[in-house]
Amino acid sequence: MIRKSIAIVFGTEPNFNKDAFKYFLLSVNKIQNTYEFCFPDTKLRPYKKNICIYDLAFEPMEEILPKIKFNSDYWVSIITKSFDNNYFFRGGKDIAVITTDVWDKYFSPPSLFEYLLHSIYTCLLCSYSTEGDIITSHRETKGCIADFTRNKYDDRIDIILGYVCDKHKEEIKSKIGETYLQELIYVTERKWIGNIEDKGSVAYNLKYIFKFDINKDSGFNKTTWDKIKDKFYEIPASLASEILKIILLALTTYFLVKFGLKMG
Repeated sequence: MIRKSIAIVFGTEPNFNKDAFKYFLLSVNKIQNTYEFCFPDTKLRPYKKNICIYDLAFEPMEEILPKIKFNSDYWVSIITKSFDNNYFFRGGKDIAVITTDVWDKYFSPPSLFEYLLHSIYTCLLCSYSTEGDIITSHRETKGCIADFTRNKYDDRIDIILGYVCDKHKEEIKSKIGETYLQELIYVTERKWIGNIEDKGSVAYNLKYIFKFDINKDSGFNKTTWDKIKDKFYEIPASLASEILKIILLALTTYFLVKFGLKMG
């Protein structure tokens, strides 16, 4: 099987840890043979406007592709701008545009990385066609990767389940093949991410190399307070407990002194 090259670019400056995301997505190259994901060397950010017009979403990408000078079977642009129709993404035959907007505020968990993985695979799945007969979504929510999630909260269910409904299993097998179906299910179920406790697993490396805990972090850039909390949790439990006691004692003393001074 010849893999399809899938190029990922950042259409706007990303608001998340892009190095951690690169590691996460490139790990998928090791566990399936359908796609080879890559990140072309470009700093072009073609999506300038605050709102991305859904019907025109591909145009900024089409304008910059000749400048990138890289050949790929499919292009995915990740942006921080909202679509004018409030969709999560638009997938085409050879280009997809996916927004990270509002995922952190309203829908995480699952993490941003899991959301992006799900969205990328949904766009790739819908890009297949046989003589114009494309794989389409269905309006009813089944927890399937091919759900048309008019209610955006339903996307959380689809991501968590990593499920392909019976109708789409048969459709994928007949139009693309059994191997593709099995790899699709394996990737979207996300068991390959592993556990933080298992040294060498994707989850372990994300936490200890890229400081991203997929079990509790959203994936977006961390605030100063988030970074402080991370440092605190890295301290051995016994020492952390003693530090907490000292902090509580200092705060108690401060308020007692302050209260006493006011009473005097």
